[in-house]
Amino acid sequence: MNSTPPSARAYERLVQRLADDVGTATAVSWAHATAVAHHCVRHGLVSTTEPPTSPDAVRRILDELAGAHPGLAGFLDPQVVPLWTSPPNTASWTALAEFWEAGAAIDDGPHRVDGYRLGDAYQALSHDARRSRALCQTPPWIAELLLELSLEPATDEVGPQNVRMIDPACGTGHILLSAFHAARVYRRRGRGHGVPIDARASIERALRTVHGVDLDPYAVLLARYRLLATSASILRGRLDQLPHSWPVQVACANSLLDRGEPLLERGQYHCVVGNPPYITVADAQQRDLIRKAYPRVAAGKFPLALPFCELMFSLAVPGGHVAQLTSNAFMKREFGRKFVTEYLPQFDMRWVIDTSGAYIPGHGTPTVILCHRVRPPQGDTVITVRGVQGEPAIPADPARGKVWSAIAEAVRRRLAEDRLKEALTHPHWIA
Repeated sequence: MNSTPPSARAYERLVQRLADDVGTATAVSWAHATAVAHHCVRHGLVSTTEPPTSPDAVRRILDELAGAHPGLAGFLDPQVVPLWTSPPNTASWTALAEFWEAGAAIDDGPHRVDGYRLGDAYQALSHDARRSRALCQTPPWIAELLLELSLEPATDEVGPQNVRMIDPACGTGHILLSAFHAARVYRRRGRGHGVPIDARASIERALRTVHGVDLDPYAVLLARYRLLATSASILRGRLDQLPHSWPVQVACANSLLDRGEPLLERGQYHCVVGNPPYITVADAQQRDLIRKAYPRVAAGKFPLALPFCELMFSLAVPGGHVAQLTSNAFMKREFGRKFVTEYLPQFDMRWVIDTSGAYIPGHGTPTVILCHRVRPPQGDTVITVRGVQGEPAIPADPARGKVWSAIAEAVRRRLAEDRLKEALTHPHWIA
C-alpha cells in the first residue's frame, strides 16, 4: 500500500473528473464517502468484509454505518451526503475506484484508525469547505501541544470524570481526536503509572469529555465517525457493537450566532481549544450580525478569529483554560487595536507562542498560540516563546521541523520546570 497521500492537484483532478458527471457537491460526496467505506471495511468496523467495488456497494456500507450508532444517522441524509441523489456513470466510478485502490490517503498507519488522513482528504477534495467555511485542519502535533497547555491542567484541577472540553470550530475533528486520546489515558503526572486502564470505562469517559461544533454538516458527521471508529477499534469490535448510549457530542451549528445549540451554552467548559477561522466574512448581512453580537472585538475589517476568541472565553467556566492557534494579524492591523488594548487585558494571559516561522501544512497565514485563564490577570508575567527565524526549507516531516521542534522543546521544558517547582512546594503530591 502506498503510504504517500495524493497531491492537492490529484484531488482537484478527481473532483473535476466526477463533477462533469454528477456536479461538484455530489462529486466531493462520492469521492470522500467512498474513502470512508474503504476505511471502515479495512478496519473491520462493519460486517461487510469486501471492499466496495460499485456505487451500490458504497451505499450499502453507508446504510450500515447510519444504523450502527445514532451519531452516524447523517450518512443517510442527502442534505449531508449528496451522493444519494445521483450515482456516477461507469467511467466516473472507474476513475474513483482506481484513485482509492491503493488506499494512499485513507489509512494513518497499520495500527491507527483515527482517520486523520480522512479529515485531510475532505479538506483537499472540497474547495467550498476550504473557501466558504474556512476548513483548515490542525495537525495532531499542534493539537497535542495546545492540549498539554489547557486540557491537561484543567483535568488536574477538576478530575478526569468531571472535565469538559470543546472545540467550537472543530472541522473534521483533528483536535477532538487528540483530546479523546488524552482524556482516555489521562493519569496525573507522577501518579498511577502501572494501574491498568478499563478500556470501556475510559472510552465512555473520553466521549463525555469531548465536545465540538462546526458549520459544515459533513465535517461534523466525519468527526463523529472518527470518534466512534477509534472507540470501536480500541475494543476490537464493530461500530454496531458500541452502546447507543455512548455520546458523540459534535453538533452542526453556527458557533458565533446560534444561541439555541446546547453545546454552545456559555460557561460550561473547563477547557476550550481551537484553531478558529482566520477569514473575513464576505456577506455583509452576516458580517453585521457578527459585529452586533461581538461589539467588543469586531471592529473594522475584522477576521472571524477575533469574535471566535470572545466566544471561546465565554464558553469557559470562570478560571477555565483557553488555548488557540490563531492568526497574528491582530497584532499588526488597525482592527486589532481595540482587541489588544481593551479586550485581552481583562483576562489572565499565560502564554504567547510565536508560531509564524513554523511550517504548518495548509496554513499560509502567520500564526500565534495564545493561552489564557478566564479570570482577571494574575501577576505581571506572561510566558513567551519568541521567533528568531523561519524554517530554512520545507521540512519533510513538519512535526520535526527546526522551528516547531524548538517551540515544542521550549514549551515542554518550561512546563516541566513549573511542575517540579509545584511538586517541591507541595511535596505530598509526589507519590
